[in-house]
Amino acid sequence: ENCCKKHKNFAHQGIMRFLHLAAVIAWTSAKTMQSKYDLIVIGAGSAGLGAAKYAAKFGKSVALIEKERFGGDCTWTGCVPSKTLLASAKHAHAVRTASKFGITAGEVNIDMKAIKTRIKSVIEQIYDEDDSPAALKKLGVTSITGTASFIDRSTLTVSPSSGGTEERRLTAADGIVIATGARPRPPRIEGIQNVPYITYESVFDLEEVPRRISVVGGGPIGCELAQAFMRLGSQV
Repeated sequence: ENCCKKHKNFAHQGIMRFLHLAAVIAWTSAKTMQSKYDLIVIGAGSAGLGAAKYAAKFGKSVALIEKERFGGDCTWTGCVPSKTLLASAKHAHAVRTASKFGITAGEVNIDMKAIKTRIKSVIEQIYDEDDSPAALKKLGVTSITGTASFIDRSTLTVSPSSGGTEERRLTAADGIVIATGARPRPPRIEGIQNVPYITYESVFDLEEVPRRISVVGGGPIGCELAQAFMRLGSQV
């Protein structure tokens, strides 16, 4: 009799554990949307956008995941704002040097707030027309905002970046492209933490032309910013 009771208790515990596990699985399934695509791209900067758009043009089903802003550095803190800043600097330089062509102009006044407003306007236009989820939808690309985590080589989950509790599980038939980009890293210069430095992400927020500015790094971004601020009147 004691043996039977033990077996019954053991069976009861097993059934309860099974029911609890089933409930957990059901709850997880309800909270997780599952989708299958030919290609999944992580990162909606210039590389990720290019991969997603071209795959969609070839008839592939594509999911593009971005945890921050669609467009990435190129749209928000790189190519688009830097070229717009360079255009303003070019016009300032042309007016200053107009006398070489027999044209006399007055003093050049730089309105950095107006330049900043123009940069923002150009960014918004490029974003709306080329990089926004609405623009991507027209091309057949599914845009997902959130943070991706791998489960295996062809499956990942996407947790919402802010708000919402719905987690998505995505599967890729043909592969997953990782194009997560980069971010500025302060150089290892003694004392840099004690000075108000800016990066290529924050430089476009300036509302006044710096009297003096030092650019650390002579790559494309450094050269463009150095030339732009020199022509706008900074000592670089």
